[in-house]
Amino acid sequence: MNTYRQTYQVRIAKKILAEFSHERFLRPVEVAPGEYSVRSGDGHTEYRFRAEILSLDSWSIDESSLRRIRDDQPLPIDAVELVIDIGEALGITRDAMPEYLEEFTNTLAIGAQRPDSRRIPSHELARGDFQTIEATMTEGHPCLVANAGRLGFGARDIECYAPESGARFPLTWVAVWRANTDFASVSGVDYENLVRDEIGARNLARFDRILTEQGLDPAAYYYMPVHPWQWDNKIRRVHATDIADREIVEVGQSEDLYQAQQSIRTVFNTSRPRGHYVKLALSIVNMGFTRGMSADYMRTTPAINDWVRRTVACDEYLRSLGFTMLFEVAAIGYRATNITAITSPGSEYRKLLSALWRESPIPRVHQHEQLATMAALLHIDHHGVPLVGALIDRSALAPRDWLERYLRCYLHPIIYLLYRYELKFSPHGENLILVLDAGVPVRAMLKDIGEEVSIFGEADGLPEACRRVVSRAGDDIRNLGVLSDVFDDFLRHLAAILHAGGLLDDRSFWAVVAGSVIDFQRAHPELADRFRRWDLFAPTFKAIHMNQLQLSNNRRMVELGESYSTLLDADHALVNPIAEFRPVEDTRPTVTAAAS
Repeated sequence: MNTYRQTYQVRIAKKILAEFSHERFLRPVEVAPGEYSVRSGDGHTEYRFRAEILSLDSWSIDESSLRRIRDDQPLPIDAVELVIDIGEALGITRDAMPEYLEEFTNTLAIGAQRPDSRRIPSHELARGDFQTIEATMTEGHPCLVANAGRLGFGARDIECYAPESGARFPLTWVAVWRANTDFASVSGVDYENLVRDEIGARNLARFDRILTEQGLDPAAYYYMPVHPWQWDNKIRRVHATDIADREIVEVGQSEDLYQAQQSIRTVFNTSRPRGHYVKLALSIVNMGFTRGMSADYMRTTPAINDWVRRTVACDEYLRSLGFTMLFEVAAIGYRATNITAITSPGSEYRKLLSALWRESPIPRVHQHEQLATMAALLHIDHHGVPLVGALIDRSALAPRDWLERYLRCYLHPIIYLLYRYELKFSPHGENLILVLDAGVPVRAMLKDIGEEVSIFGEADGLPEACRRVVSRAGDDIRNLGVLSDVFDDFLRHLAAILHAGGLLDDRSFWAVVAGSVIDFQRAHPELADRFRRWDLFAPTFKAIHMNQLQLSNNRRMVELGESYSTLLDADHALVNPIAEFRPVEDTRPTVTAAAS
C-alpha cells in the first residue's frame, strides 16, 4: 500500500473512532493519562491512541499515535477491518454488515484512490475557483462515517458523475406528457421562457421537430432534463410502458455541460455559469437516503420558495450582512399513472423523474471575490494541512479575527432567521456557499430552501398545499436549530481542526462563538423574549446521533417532516460549550434544551 493510501486509512480510522465515540457506540477506556484503548468485539484486537476530549464530546485523536494490535502483534491500520472489529458495538447484524461495508468502502476509496493530478495543496486551493474547490473536497459530511456510499453507481459512473471526479457531462432531455406532469414556478417565471433560456431557441426548435416527425404535438408535452444515469438505469426500465406509449420521449442532450456538486444530484452549468443550477432525481443510496426527488413535492416547492422570499425579501438586517438565499425558481415532476395508483406519497417509485432549477450564485459576486462551499472549511489536504488554515494565512488576520468575520457571515443570519422569522433551515457545510475576499469570509448564500425549511411560526399566507413544512416544535427544542444544527454538526468539527492545528484552542474558539452570539443578541433587543424562551446559553441539549440514524435505516434515515423530538437521544445530553460564557448581566433562569 502506498504511503498516501496508508495515511488516508489512518485518517478515516481516526474519524471512525472519534464519531462513534462521540455518539457513544464506543466507550474508549483511558489506560494512561490522555491515552485510550478500544477493543474489538472478540477482545483480540486493540486500538490505542492519544486523544483530547474537547467540547461537545468531540474526540480530537492524534493520528500519529494510533496503533492496532492483535494478540500482542502490531498490524497496519485498516479502516475496513476497524469497522468489522467494532461492528458488534455498532449494532450491525451479520446480514447488514456487507451493505454497510460497501457504503463505507466506497467512501474510503474517494480519498484513498484519488490520483495525484486531483490532489491540490491547501495553500494553492485557497486561491482556487469555485468548481475546483467543489471537486477537491474529500471529507464528505463531517458527522457521518459512511458518507459517500453511492450504492447504484459503478466504477465508470463514479468517474462520469461523482463530484470528486470533476467531470463535465451533458444532461438528457425528455418530453413528458403534460397530463401526467406538474410544472410549477415562482412568481415572475414561466415555463416557456425558462426552457428557452435553458436550452436555447435553436435546441427548442430541434426538440419540437423530433416530436412532430413522430406525429406528436409539442404542445402536449413539457421538456425536462434528466440525469444521464437516471435515464439509463431507472427511467428506461421502470417507465418502459410510458416510453412505448410515447408519454415519455427522449429528445436529445443538452449542449451545455454540467458538473456534479457535493450534493451529487445538483449540477452546475459550467458552460454558462450564470445559468441555473439543476437538481435532478438520482436513485442511488447515499448518506442515509435514496436520492430521488418527489414528483408530489415538485408541485409545491416553488410556492414554498416564493413564501420564504416574500417573508425575508425586504429585511434590512439581512441585506446589511449581504446574506442571500439561492431560491428554487421552478420544478417539474412526472407521475406515471400506473405507479401512482398503486403507491403512497413517499414511495421511491414516485421520486424517479423530477427536476428543479435553482438560482446560480455567480451573478452575485464581484470579480475579485471567490466562491467556496462552506464544507471546504473542514477540508484537509493530502499533506495534512487544513484549508481553513490556508485561508487564514491568506487573509493576514489573526485566527480569532478571521473566526469573528466568519461567524458574522454565517451564524448571525442563521440565528436571525430562526429568532426573527421562526425559520429553521439545514445550514450544514454543503448547504452554504461562502463569498471570500482574499481569504476573508464577507457574506454567505443559503440553498436547498424548499426541502430543508421548517416554519415554526403561523406561516400566514402559506398555501394549504405547502403546510408540510410547518412544524409545531415547542419552545424546548427551538434552539436546536443552532445548538445542534450549527454547533454540533459543523462548528464542533471546525473547532477541532483549529485546535489540532494550533491555530485556536478549543475553549478560545467557543469563547469567540459566545461573544458573537452576545453581540448579536445585544444588537437585537426586540428579540429579547425569544432569546429567553429559546435559550442559546442553555447548560445542555440533547444529542442527535447521525450515524445511529443511518445504521438503523440507510435508505431513509429520517422521514421528511419528522419532528426533532423523535430524533433526539434522551440519554445523551451535550454540555453547551458557550453556556459558561453567559453574560453576567443575564440573570434569567436557564432551561435545558429538549428537557423532558
